[in-house]
Amino acid sequence: MGTPHAGSGRRLTASFRALGAVVSLAAAGFACGAPAEDFDDAGGPFRVGAMIDVGAAPHGIRFSPDGDTAWVALSGEGRIAIVDLAASAIIDRWEAGTTPLDLVRVDDGWLVSQFRDSTLIMLDADGRTVPDAGWGVGAGPSLFTPGTVRGESWITTEFSDRLWVVDTRQGAPRSFHATGDRPYPADVMWDGSYAFVPNLDAGTVSVIDLLNDETDAEVDVCPGPPGGALTPDQVTYLVACGGSDEVAFINTASFEITGRVTDGLGPRPFSVVVPGEGRYALVNNAGGSTVSVVDLEAREVVQRIEVGEQPIVLRAHPDGERVFVANEISGTLVELVPTAPPPESPAASEAALNEVVVLGMIHAGHETSEMFSLEVVGDLVREIDPDYWLTEIPPNRWDRAWTEFQASGTVEEPRVRRFPEYMDGLFPLSRELDFEVIPTAGWTEPMSDFRAAYLDAYSRDPAHAEGWAEYQAAAEASAEALAAGAADDPRRIHTDAYDEAYDIRMRTYARLFDADLGPGGWGPINASHWANIERALDRHRGERVRFLLTYGAGHKGPFLRELRARDDIVLLEVAPFLDRLSAR
Repeated sequence: MGTPHAGSGRRLTASFRALGAVVSLAAAGFACGAPAEDFDDAGGPFRVGAMIDVGAAPHGIRFSPDGDTAWVALSGEGRIAIVDLAASAIIDRWEAGTTPLDLVRVDDGWLVSQFRDSTLIMLDADGRTVPDAGWGVGAGPSLFTPGTVRGESWITTEFSDRLWVVDTRQGAPRSFHATGDRPYPADVMWDGSYAFVPNLDAGTVSVIDLLNDETDAEVDVCPGPPGGALTPDQVTYLVACGGSDEVAFINTASFEITGRVTDGLGPRPFSVVVPGEGRYALVNNAGGSTVSVVDLEAREVVQRIEVGEQPIVLRAHPDGERVFVANEISGTLVELVPTAPPPESPAASEAALNEVVVLGMIHAGHETSEMFSLEVVGDLVREIDPDYWLTEIPPNRWDRAWTEFQASGTVEEPRVRRFPEYMDGLFPLSRELDFEVIPTAGWTEPMSDFRAAYLDAYSRDPAHAEGWAEYQAAAEASAEALAAGAADDPRRIHTDAYDEAYDIRMRTYARLFDADLGPGGWGPINASHWANIERALDRHRGERVRFLLTYGAGHKGPFLRELRARDDIVLLEVAPFLDRLSAR
């Protein structure tokens, strides 16, 4: 990535010497962190497993879907090393151009970034260079994003200030977005809505709305940020600050810096990875030989692990537990493994079953309805008396809303304010009942804006007149079926017949629009909501607690289908709680 190596008189490895960038960290103004001996390897959450000699200047790492094989880009010798991870052995080497920094799997093989040659080249599935398959993308293509989203990956070009969109189905770069000055590797949200790009020379993070092709923010973050990663819940982007030896936390909704970790990081933190469920972040100290482990709840370094000289790239293994480190000077691939295996969840038959109640909301309709008023919602929640309330609030917007409510008794967070059942129900009830709020919505603003613009354009496009008429007819048929009972009757809403009537419209919607809407489609958005819901249920498996799940009533059917497939919960019907209200 064209960055210097630490130490007085030390030079860059061969792949970068060709660029004439022979600079020491001291000359570049990088400071050193606390000495490694201040932290013990022993007793921390990770330990070194395998250590494999792979070749000169390893950088990007990719894994097979089963996690048994790793492909490592060796920028110092122009090859890809293929590693059998079970045997900790090299099983093959492919020729891969001049300075391969990273690779990503595409439909017919691999795309490989050529840092010095400003190109992407293609290798077939057997590692042979594909003739006439090369693309100029600008100076300094570095690392692809850790994952792919809907058949897309992204790569920054360090010296041309671009973030390229790569079509992994076609195996080619398609378009690019402008970034800040000297962008380093990006990370992208689960739905492909936002890219977070650290800009080394600008000291900023570019937040790029990928769906609507615009930059939403340039966050002034710290000197020399060379890498970062999103937490699994997508609430926070952690950015390594190579020029100030710290890690900064950026909220992914407000783009505000919410904290920093300074103590315990080594010299030149370079990249970040957050494996598994997101309890820890690992940060490589590229100016030395260690990886720092950050407890994300406490926001403090709890361990520093010796891994080898100049750890440069971190990648999480598909198992969600291990992390692999490429050490540029040592020429090694190092495995970091949890010191203790995760506890096994008890079988459903052996564990206490949790209870789940699903309430379908009518949002603004609660403000005018007599049958399902906000007062009825409040009384229902009191009757249900949940331990956990799973809400249609995006996780990255909850902290602001809760902080505002605690400080002033009001909430200004714009997405949360859209829901009367939360503004006039959840927040006041939090002072009366003992429940924990778990925000679970997969909604993102770029996705919402993209969906609105797409549907508006579709409805006015003569070429889509037939499709729009079909959707309108389905919406009318759905409304007619729903009208068989009062639309705001909570007893009617909480029936399978209501779900079937609502599905008339949404099945057509999904068939016509989902492919083009991507994350804003009916299937994908329900899947993203459900992923957060499922995580919450899994986290509290076997605790004999009660969950209340509140979403718009149209989402109720898809969620009930998923919940009925679980064997660790008991679904409670809403009717008995309504009966108790009627009996008052």
